[in-house]
Amino acid sequence: MHIEFNEPRGGAMESLGLDGIASARDRPFFSARAVASGVQTQGTPHCQLGHVLPDHAGHGHDGIFVRWDWDGQRLTVQNDRYGIYPLFYSHFGGEIRISPAIQHVLDGDFPKGLNYPGLAVFLRLGFFLADDTPFEHVHFLPPGSRLIWQQGKLELNRGSLEAPRPSAMPQTFDETVEAYQELFRQAIERRPPSETGYHLALSGGRDSRHIFLELLYQGHKPRSVVTVQGPPPIDNEDVLLASQLAQATDVDHRVVRYEGSYVASVLKDAELTSHCSAPHTWLIALAASFGKADTKCIYDGLAGDVLSGAHQVSPEKLALMRAGRTRELANLLLREANQEAAIKACHRSALVERIPESLAVERIITEMEQHRDASSPLQSFVFWNRTRRGIGLLPFGLLAHVKTVYCPYLDHDLFDFLMNVNPDYSMKKAFHDETINRAFPKLSDIPFEAADATPPTYEEIRRHYRACAQGTMRDILRRPQQFLSSPLVRPGRFTAMVLRTSLTRSPDKPWYLQPGLRAVELGRLSEPQNVNHPANPD
Repeated sequence: MHIEFNEPRGGAMESLGLDGIASARDRPFFSARAVASGVQTQGTPHCQLGHVLPDHAGHGHDGIFVRWDWDGQRLTVQNDRYGIYPLFYSHFGGEIRISPAIQHVLDGDFPKGLNYPGLAVFLRLGFFLADDTPFEHVHFLPPGSRLIWQQGKLELNRGSLEAPRPSAMPQTFDETVEAYQELFRQAIERRPPSETGYHLALSGGRDSRHIFLELLYQGHKPRSVVTVQGPPPIDNEDVLLASQLAQATDVDHRVVRYEGSYVASVLKDAELTSHCSAPHTWLIALAASFGKADTKCIYDGLAGDVLSGAHQVSPEKLALMRAGRTRELANLLLREANQEAAIKACHRSALVERIPESLAVERIITEMEQHRDASSPLQSFVFWNRTRRGIGLLPFGLLAHVKTVYCPYLDHDLFDFLMNVNPDYSMKKAFHDETINRAFPKLSDIPFEAADATPPTYEEIRRHYRACAQGTMRDILRRPQQFLSSPLVRPGRFTAMVLRTSLTRSPDKPWYLQPGLRAVELGRLSEPQNVNHPANPD
């Protein structure tokens, strides 16, 4: 493809609120309950979400999807190989409930007790492991599953986490780069944009850049590329780098930021990710932008950083994993997260006592053992947990109102290749950099880091922190009983910290705001229900 270079030009910043962002309650659900007279049902009996592509690598249909069908007697549920598209389910007392939104599942008649081992990990690492959720009787559908419910009985067949080694893996770094380039090109070819075109979130990173340039190479120009300018203390590096790429390729570039209620954004983020992902409130502006444009098709770089950049993998961690020293590795991950003081500061002692660090360690060890035999065991652990259970809820939760979200890094052939690449290559950013620059040499002078990025001023940062705290203080005053009665949050301590940040002239980063607000909402959902339950679930 011939690319014309253009002189840089500036673009206006667009401020957005929550308009155009759907509610989790808009997502479909289905429930069936076995009763003496037959089966009572509610919701949507036939549903397919996401996108399905032909099988190219012997793993069944490619794509990211979930689908269910009720034929009047039997419910059948299937999902994609990776279990990326979210589906929550509960099975208790002869009733099954399913939905991509946990809120619909929680409408069921079952105890809403918390999953303490799961929360012990989540509050420290920011994602749940395997099929865990915040609730004891709510589960996340495993990868590549087939779930069947009939006459009150549940059968669940799980798929494999294996990434088979391709028969002809390249032997050298140069050969590996060349193979990566060819397989990525093939992945995009298999995912052409819809007839209405597509939009693309473009940051300064490698994953979205690779997607953007490959789509252009194949003749697919986006309707626009969108870059989010995050709030202070986030600098403008993404905007600078994305702007250079857009200008060099003559593509319309839009920069958006969120300027609505801080509390509303925190709660909306938690709602749309079903309380299962670390906060990503700065991406609310992206959801609003796609909603406003009525976007039907986007591309997302999900898993690119893990598969070709070995995100969160280091030689030390990989050595511990390979040696089976999973307890040491689990403790290392928790030390890096460094959340012990924050957990004790924000949460009631009754919760803190139920989720000790030792409980998180044991849960992490159990999950790590599932990945010991993988070609790159730590990369496998990170992908099937952090990527699948945390980051995957952004394109398929926060952006769920977009009909088609293509994830080319999860093409079956490309995934199997990258999961078997020599970890010494993928642990170096040079692997992905070299692949992109060799494929698009005319743009190789655009860096991956912006040396001239400028952070917000100290006064802008302080003003933002105060505004977030003041908005939270107004929320506390508006609904004091929810804070005072929260089973999870220390209301006096939390309110005192909010008030101090609201009033001081030089506030520190209010790290406690989002965890506190999210815990209040989670506590509300977990409050005991006024129903009688059988002693044991099915």
